[in-house]
Amino acid sequence: MPIFVQISVNIPAISGVFDYHLSSELEGQVGVGSLVTVPFGKQVVQGVVLRFVDSPAVGNTKSVIDLLDSLPVLTPAQITLAEKMAEQTLNPLAAMVGMMLPSGLSQRADTLFEIRKSKDENIEYRIPNTELSQTQKRIIALLQKRGSLRGRQIDTHFKHVDWRKSAGNLVKRGILTSKSVLPAPKVRAKFIRTAQLAVPPKIAEEAMPTLGSTDATQKRRSAALQFLTKEKDAIAVTWVYAESGCNFADLKILAEKDLIVLRETEIWRDPVQRVETDELSIDNYQLTIAQENAMEAVHTSFADSQTRPILLHGVTGSGKTEIYIRAAQEAIKRGGQALILVPEIALTPQTVRRFLARFPGQVGLIHSKLSQGENYDTWRRARAGQLKVIIGARSALFAPLPNIKLIILDEFHDGSYHQNQPPFYNALRVAQSYAEICGAVCVLGSATPPIEYRYQAETPHPSLPPQGEGTNSPPMRGGARGGAVLIELPERIGQRQLPPVDVIDMRVELKSGNRGIFSRALRDALSQTLARGEQAILFLNRRGTATYVFCRECGESLDCPRCDTPLTLHSIPPLRGGTKGGAGALQCHRCGYS
Repeated sequence: MPIFVQISVNIPAISGVFDYHLSSELEGQVGVGSLVTVPFGKQVVQGVVLRFVDSPAVGNTKSVIDLLDSLPVLTPAQITLAEKMAEQTLNPLAAMVGMMLPSGLSQRADTLFEIRKSKDENIEYRIPNTELSQTQKRIIALLQKRGSLRGRQIDTHFKHVDWRKSAGNLVKRGILTSKSVLPAPKVRAKFIRTAQLAVPPKIAEEAMPTLGSTDATQKRRSAALQFLTKEKDAIAVTWVYAESGCNFADLKILAEKDLIVLRETEIWRDPVQRVETDELSIDNYQLTIAQENAMEAVHTSFADSQTRPILLHGVTGSGKTEIYIRAAQEAIKRGGQALILVPEIALTPQTVRRFLARFPGQVGLIHSKLSQGENYDTWRRARAGQLKVIIGARSALFAPLPNIKLIILDEFHDGSYHQNQPPFYNALRVAQSYAEICGAVCVLGSATPPIEYRYQAETPHPSLPPQGEGTNSPPMRGGARGGAVLIELPERIGQRQLPPVDVIDMRVELKSGNRGIFSRALRDALSQTLARGEQAILFLNRRGTATYVFCRECGESLDCPRCDTPLTLHSIPPLRGGTKGGAGALQCHRCGYS
C-alpha cells in the first residue's frame, strides 16, 4: 500500500496543501519536514512535507520526485507555527514556510526562454524585425547575446517593463521556446582542500632529497614537506602554498608518494568569528534586589512551564541584558536553546559580544545582511543542535532550533518587529505564539513598553489566584495578575541617574513673545554647550512644513476627523517660470485624509 504525504508547495500564490504518494525508493527516507521536489501541473516545484495522511483527498495522486535534503528542514513546532501564522495573517501557507527556509535553499519554478533553432540547418530562424515591438526586439537581442535565460534573469534587464506578455507572443509565433525549470539550490556546504603529513617526520626528512627532477621542484616540494612536518593537524593547502611557494601539482606528487594526505574538509562560514569579544565573563556579578526578583520570576516560569510572557519593564541601564543572559543559562541547563531577538541589525554585535563572553562557541548570528553561505551554515548548525543561543533581528525567530526553551524580545515596543513587506506579520505576536507551541518562556523587555501590554499585565485575570496565593512566585509590583507577569527594574545599575528631560509648552513661549521654533530653554542650553566647546544634536522627527497647525490664542489644533491625529501642513512648491506655489495642503499620515 502506498504511503501518502501532505505537502506545501513553494508557490507563494497557492494557499492550500496537496497530497502525494512516495515511491518505493523514497519510503523510509522522507519524513515530516523534509524538502522534496514534486510535479505541480506542468512544473516541477519544491515542497515541504507537513504530515503523513492515511487517505489522500484525491483519488489519483502524483509521486514525489526527489528528496533534496536528508535531514528535515522544518521542525514539527515550526510547521505548527507556519499553519497558525497563515490562519491568523491570511497569508498563503507557502509564504510562511518559505520564510523559515534559508535564502538560497528555497527555490521556485521558473521559465527558461531561448531562440528556436531550425531543425534542418541548426541555425536560428530569420526573425522579421519589422513585425516586432520594441520590447520584443530587446528580448531577442538579449537572448542572442546571452543565450538561453530564465525569467528571473530577464527581469534584471527589464526593470519596470512588462516583458512577459511580449515573450509569450514570441513563443506563440514560434520565434522563442519556453519550458518550466526548477533551479538548483544556490547555497551548499563549503569545502576546502587540506593537507596533512602521513608519515613520521624522520621518514619525510629522508625522502626530501628525491622529491623532484629539477632544483626548482625539489626546493618547492621539500619546503612544503618541511612545513607540514611542523603541523600536527590538517591545514588548508592555501597556507602551504603561501609558506612554501609550491602548487597543487606538487602536493599531488607528495600524496602519490604516500608522504602526505589530501582531503576535502567542510568549514563553517561563521559571522560570529568577526565579532570581537572585548568583555570578560562576569561569573561573580552581584545582582541588585530588583534583578534577583526578576530571576526568581524567570525560574518560576521555567519550573511551572508558564505560558504567559514575562514583561520586563526596566529603565535604560537597569541591567535587563544580565537578566537575558542568566535566563539563557537556565534554558541551556534544562537541555534547551534560547532565541534572542533585537530590533535592529546595528544592535546585534553588542548583544553578541555580551553573550559570547558567557557562551563561547555556542552563539549563532542570523540576520538579512549576512551572506547566503553564512546564514545557511548557521541555520544548519542550529538544526543540528550545535548552537545553544541564536541572536538576530526579526528573521532569527525562524531558526530551526530543536528544543526551544526561551524566547526573548529586547525593546519589544520597536516598530521594526513588524514585517512591512509581504508576507506581513508581527514578530512580537508570532514569538508569543511560538513560545506557547514550544512550551518556552517568553520574555518581553523594554524601557517603554506599549501601554496595552502594561495594562494587561496590571489587570487582574479572573482565572488566576490573587498575587502571592497558590504560587511560589516572588512579590512583584503589578504581579502575575493579568496577561503577562510584570517585572520592574526601576533603578539603573550603580545608582546612575538618567539625563534630565524638560518638556516645554510652546504655547507659553508664544504668549511670552517667543515666535521662533526654538524655546528659550533650548537656546540657552545650546549656547552653554557651544561655550564649553561641546557638540549638540537636534532631532527633528517630522514630515511636511509643519507637523500640526494650531491657534495661537487658544492652542486648538486642526485634527483629522477620522482618527484625531493632528493634520500635517505640506507647502506647495513654486511652479516653473517663477510662479508662486499655493498656500499648502493639510494631510493625515495615518489614514491618508486630506
